[in-house]
Amino acid sequence: MSDSSEPASGKPKRRWAGTTQVVVVIALVLLALLYARAPDNNDTALQIGAGEDPKPLVNVFHPVAGANVLTVAATGSVDVRNRVALTPQVTGRVVSISPSMRVGGAFAAGEQLLVIDPRDFQLAVEAAEADVATAESDLRLEQARSDAARANYDLLHPGEKVPALVARVPQIAQAEARLAAARARQRVAALDLERTAFSLPFDGTVARTTAEVGQLLTRGQSFGEAFADDAIEVVAPISSDNLKRLDPVVGRRARIRDRYRSFDAVVEKVSAELDSRTRFATLYLKVTGEPPVPGTFVDVEIDGPVFAGTFLLPDAAEQGNDRVWVVANGELRAVSTPTFGRTADGWITQAFDPEDGIVLGAVPGAQAGQAVQIADPGKAAATP
Repeated sequence: MSDSSEPASGKPKRRWAGTTQVVVVIALVLLALLYARAPDNNDTALQIGAGEDPKPLVNVFHPVAGANVLTVAATGSVDVRNRVALTPQVTGRVVSISPSMRVGGAFAAGEQLLVIDPRDFQLAVEAAEADVATAESDLRLEQARSDAARANYDLLHPGEKVPALVARVPQIAQAEARLAAARARQRVAALDLERTAFSLPFDGTVARTTAEVGQLLTRGQSFGEAFADDAIEVVAPISSDNLKRLDPVVGRRARIRDRYRSFDAVVEKVSAELDSRTRFATLYLKVTGEPPVPGTFVDVEIDGPVFAGTFLLPDAAEQGNDRVWVVANGELRAVSTPTFGRTADGWITQAFDPEDGIVLGAVPGAQAGQAVQIADPGKAAATP
């Protein structure tokens, strides 16, 4: 009997436990809903101030007046002003070539670059020297004949002037002319012999050559090209406005940069007219020291005049038409200032009173007299 009564008494207990759990869950849900609907003090404050327009936050800075250098940036390329054709002055077969007489080879002024077979020219020099000796002998012979003719004439006609034909004056003049011609031919032959050693009168680089040992070179026919080191220059187009800002531009110092190095340069000259298509002028700069390789694209930065008592403002300060916003007593005030030029670091303007700071960046719906709030007053006096 005791075993059959235990299951009957356990069922009410399980029902009571289940009911209790349901009640607890419902109570927790009701408490959560009541808490969520309760008013928050912060929300109340926001609702009270919701009708007020918030002051926009602005970033400002205070520039420092000083002397600012106007720099003009441009892009250009390294070019060669003129190239020299490698042209022999004598005809002959090449017997030796210097290692410098290769494409890209650098050479010094007067350095022997190749040699043409000199044997024919040596023989020509010897023949010319023989002609000189013959002409000198003929002249001495005519002078001896003249002396003998003068002596005979004096015996036959004492005290009388010897006629020119008797004194063989024309024959002597003819012999002297033949001697002068022979000596000229000798100098030409010696000059041709000297020209068998080919060289150039400047330091430079070989750009192109077809010369090889055994090749027959012809007088007056080019076999390559070279250029002088001082013929390398940087060519950079520049707008007419920037050209006016740099006036006078000739002699201005500049910096040239390629991908790997930086070079000092000087503006050597400017084009006489503007390009018909771009309406840009062209600057020609001379690099100090070893120049870049011709054909390289470079960045050019030219130092212009120095403007004292000016601000260097970042581009973010410009609000359009050379105008800036300043904060004065918590309100915006527009200031228009003359611009002297722009650099990679900003634009140079005439100094003015920045009040509580110059606004950086755009202010949505900005207008004069609009109330604003400086984002970080502690940094407002710092110069960027």
